[in-house]
Amino acid sequence: MSILRPLLTLWALFVASCSLSAQENTCEVPLVVTRFIASSGTVKLVKNLTRRDLAITVGDVAGAVENAAVDAGGKRVALILDTSRKVPKDEWKLETEMALSLIRHARPEDRFAIFVTGVNSPIGPLLSADGVRKRLGELVSARPDASDESERIYDALLMATKRLEPPEFGDAVFLFGHPEDSGSNASPEQIQEIILKNRVRFYAMSFTDPLKGKLPPGLNPNKPLSATLSQEPADKISHATGYFFSFHSVDNLKYPGQMTLLKGFLADLYAGIAEPYRLKISANITDKTALNLVIGNAESRNIRQSDVHYPRYIYPCPAR
Repeated sequence: MSILRPLLTLWALFVASCSLSAQENTCEVPLVVTRFIASSGTVKLVKNLTRRDLAITVGDVAGAVENAAVDAGGKRVALILDTSRKVPKDEWKLETEMALSLIRHARPEDRFAIFVTGVNSPIGPLLSADGVRKRLGELVSARPDASDESERIYDALLMATKRLEPPEFGDAVFLFGHPEDSGSNASPEQIQEIILKNRVRFYAMSFTDPLKGKLPPGLNPNKPLSATLSQEPADKISHATGYFFSFHSVDNLKYPGQMTLLKGFLADLYAGIAEPYRLKISANITDKTALNLVIGNAESRNIRQSDVHYPRYIYPCPAR
């Protein structure tokens, strides 16, 4: 009996260790895949993929896709509006109008939080689509005053991400504003880490021209842009989650048909927010690690790699 008890204890510890290891190495990540339909000029979500259509690499090692299924359940979205003094009236008008256009595609089960740069938002229950529309309507008629010349994008991103804790699958943050930051206490490195650890998707839209005043005279459009025209850190954070800053300048949106195209683009983005694939992957992850995903026969499926959205980096997942 004295020998059997230690053996049983060791066996129990071994089983528990194996179970914990399996949990730590199993992660759920969001994946959105779209396809452009040339005949209709529309973008459609690709919803017929299975785990056998997907191959992943975590770092330099192949991982396993255990399951892939579209998750159409309710999603949480934190909206951020940039109200700094660097945002002129016409841009602010577009921020609020396009946020409303995005929310028009919300479903009854979706929930929202709304933040304004430089303003501490009270922590309350998440809003319904109707609730956030009402709040956006109030912001249209009464723009909050910026307290100083700062543009605290990183601080707003931190507040929005913290508001979605504990994280739930499919969480998203959507920023309408500038990618440039000034005056934040939070750093871009801190923001990228918490966003990636929480599996948050970061979408962003700006109504500026990112190249205005930055291009040298006599630029040859057939040559690569100068290395000095680098991405802003906020844009890099969005790319790390699989997305990007979308730029639509006020002047360009004045051309006929451009507003219609932009609203259609927002509808496409919301479709991906609402119904991503829930990928369950298994791999050995000990720290921030690059994630690469390839779709089999993508060309014959009319799927471009630029239309495959998933986090480019992954952290160890919390045990479930």
